[in-house]
Amino acid sequence: MGDKMTLTEQIYHELYRDITTQKLHCGQKLTLSDLRKRFNVSQTPIREALTRLTENGLVNYYSNSSVTVIEFSESDIRELFQCISEFDALAITFCKNSFSHVPLLYDLKKNVETGNKLLKDGDIDGWTHYSDQFHLIFYRHAQNHYLDDSAQKLRAKIDILSTMYYYDDPVHVENINSGHNEILYFIKENDFAEAAKIMRTHLQYNMVYAFNAYKEFEAQQFGRR
Repeated sequence: MGDKMTLTEQIYHELYRDITTQKLHCGQKLTLSDLRKRFNVSQTPIREALTRLTENGLVNYYSNSSVTVIEFSESDIRELFQCISEFDALAITFCKNSFSHVPLLYDLKKNVETGNKLLKDGDIDGWTHYSDQFHLIFYRHAQNHYLDDSAQKLRAKIDILSTMYYYDDPVHVENINSGHNEILYFIKENDFAEAAKIMRTHLQYNMVYAFNAYKEFEAQQFGRR
């Protein structure tokens, strides 16, 4: 694998991907011993990676030997989507103040057109990438690193929940994609206030999808016990 920092980065990104795609599911317990066997490395880079994951709120690292993937309560999900909807809306508002809206429009149109094609082709896996990137485009063009930093930790948790509801019902994906198209329309019309309003509503629907998908996940986990 490389030197210690490279080891830490690789372990972090692999575990991050496994958690946000739910290969390591919510509530799953891991041990340092298991992780050492998996990565075939010493405990130091593993601990460093787990510390980063803890800072992102993806795991609870209780001791030197045990770590648990985070779980959600209904209030966690509600508060999470309340915050991210305001952050996304604020990012749209900041974009309004850019010298030129052409770069923003170019990136959004390219993203939405690609997403539309992937969805039409039935490529949900490919579509999910562009769906996630749609939101990040506004942060990139808002050019406010304080806003971006604040949203990043929430985004990691959103990724976990979206993995659950993207595949829960095809209607969810259709509705989410329609929301992206509608937001793009109002950005084209230079109506950033309406675009921000729709973004809030868009994420409120996603919150409902997340509630239902997580309840189903908990029921499945309970059934396995």
